[in-house]
Amino acid sequence: MSRCSRAHGFFRLRFSLLSLLSFALLAAPPEIALAQPQSAARHAITHEDVWLAKRVGAPVPSPDGRWAVFSVIEPAYDEKDQVSDLWIAAADKSAAPPRRLTFSKGVESDLAWSLDSRRLAFSAKREGDEVNQIYVLNVADGGEAVKFTALSTGARSPRWRPDGKALLFVSNVYPGAMDDAANQKIAAERKSRKYKARVYEGFPVRYWDKWLEEAQPHLFVQSDEPGAQARDLLAGAELAAGRGFGGRQTDTGEVIDAVWTPDGLGVIFAATAKRDTAAYARYNTHLYVAPVASGGAPRQLTEGADNFARPR
Repeated sequence: MSRCSRAHGFFRLRFSLLSLLSFALLAAPPEIALAQPQSAARHAITHEDVWLAKRVGAPVPSPDGRWAVFSVIEPAYDEKDQVSDLWIAAADKSAAPPRRLTFSKGVESDLAWSLDSRRLAFSAKREGDEVNQIYVLNVADGGEAVKFTALSTGARSPRWRPDGKALLFVSNVYPGAMDDAANQKIAAERKSRKYKARVYEGFPVRYWDKWLEEAQPHLFVQSDEPGAQARDLLAGAELAAGRGFGGRQTDTGEVIDAVWTPDGLGVIFAATAKRDTAAYARYNTHLYVAPVASGGAPRQLTEGADNFARPR
């Protein structure tokens, strides 16, 4: 390596470290960013200063505009020692300083406020969970987060019904499974196999550098009642049974963009029925509506060559 190349690499690394440190300090609220003792002796920036700086996530404002909840990651060199929790801050800074809402090592994601700004739903994998589940935290009254779902296939992306009496969420289930018992049976059969080969009967098989799994995302609704059962809105639907059914592919997995109708009687979502044609043709995502009360089949709302996503 030439002297010029080594110098270029050194300055590029130095710039990256300084940029990361600047971002961490600018993003953090004063109460977090300035948590170090002010009397500490000044010293040259080290790798530890940069890597171990607290990292603040994007804020999620409450519907009434009074509060914002955000994640704060406390990094560690050993991943198992890293901590991530939720914090809450007043939007106008007139109330108490930011305070910590959760105290667990697991990462909370997919934050969703109830419309009355009293409760917060999120996805997390806590002690005793094999997969992520939906938890609900009563921000107004305080207390610990309560586990909302108990599906063997996990749960993510919660959305409150407008009246706050039910949650819509996503779970990846096996094709053809009508309930959680069927999913558990299929999972047990897969686990007992003596081989690790992947078998695909359709296309695509990969998304960039990740193999696509057999399970597919479905939409679930669960009422806000003790012991309530989650209901799969796409179980048995002709749309989900098709070989080309799918959602929007992202770097972190497959997503179905969904939202409640204002009256709470239906769910609008974006999906495709032609993903299996990706090898030789472009395919489109369209909007569908699934009735919640009647349990009827999803109905397609859009046509044509355009792509539809993230309904509101």
